[in-house]
Amino acid sequence: MKILILSCNTGGGHNTAAKAMKEEIERQGHQAIIEDYLAFANQTTSDLISNSYIGMARYSPHFFGMIYRFGMAVSTSRHLSPLYYANIPIARRLETYLRENAFDGIIMTHLFAAEGISYLKRRGVSLPCTIAIATDYTCQPFWEDLECDYYILPHRDLIDEYTARGIPHERMRAYGIPVSSQFGREESRDEARRRLDLPEDAPLFLVMGGSMGSGHILRFTERLHQAVENGIITVICGSNERLRGSMEEYFGDNPRIRIIGYTGDVADYMAACDVLYTKPGGLTSTEALVRNVPLIHTAPIPGCETANSRFFAEHGISFAAHTIEEQIHYGCELAHNAAVQREMQRRQSENAHPDAARRILALIEEGA
Repeated sequence: MKILILSCNTGGGHNTAAKAMKEEIERQGHQAIIEDYLAFANQTTSDLISNSYIGMARYSPHFFGMIYRFGMAVSTSRHLSPLYYANIPIARRLETYLRENAFDGIIMTHLFAAEGISYLKRRGVSLPCTIAIATDYTCQPFWEDLECDYYILPHRDLIDEYTARGIPHERMRAYGIPVSSQFGREESRDEARRRLDLPEDAPLFLVMGGSMGSGHILRFTERLHQAVENGIITVICGSNERLRGSMEEYFGDNPRIRIIGYTGDVADYMAACDVLYTKPGGLTSTEALVRNVPLIHTAPIPGCETANSRFFAEHGISFAAHTIEEQIHYGCELAHNAAVQREMQRRQSENAHPDAARRILALIEEGA
């Protein structure tokens, strides 16, 4: 089989989910192609929209939150949204591509791509099995615009929320968010530390800001360093080279702080740590959930990350706090209280979906 995966570069999570699907599709002996949906307009448009999104999330999170709340306020199943109509020109170019390239299934890891596919489906364009994957633990604005064969939800407890927004119950599958098989691979803490050349005899706190390296990581790391006198802190800055430069300049050669840029070893770092601090992005949080890592959510980017943080805290699979002091307090409790750690990991195991990518692929295999 040949499967098309449509993603966008608005943050790393959508592409991470796309890559996880590609990994599983190819592992099962099929062919997968990932395309940037916005690039069907042109690369300039894709770069402009993606960079604007990332810049807003990094530097104007409260404005980003205002836009999200406005979207929720106007989102309705009574009529199609302006976003749907804005996607029509891109969808028409995508139609040309689909006529020239035959696929057995189409997977969308971003709302924009699902809007475009829905337009083509309503126009009667012949399409293979179409699957939209939600990458946050809430129903985002404008999902009621969609017309797809299947909707993949991160968790069964979100079904009622999606149903209330007009998504057909019979098309929903609560399979979870797909993550790389690396996060489901068994690996001991000591093995991971040896592989990464990390000390084996001290508490290790891992700090992440998502693929964009957002949040007040420098200030947080400084306060955490002051609070954990015998702990090791590893900070993954993602693609934010400006943050990495600032961190390296500020902390210099401090032997208890290791600064990492973009890395493909996130699964190993998670396995190595005693506590993970991360903003509540849907993909990073899911990777931690599957990896079974004691988790503290730091300040969210207002919007869907707020919902992610609330969902995880309500299910006992993370701690969330509004202040740095509370976040550090919870982290120290997790690092030194084995009973609290075990209880969180037990709940994580109950709520994780390490086989999400395989189950999503099966939907296409069944209809092929």
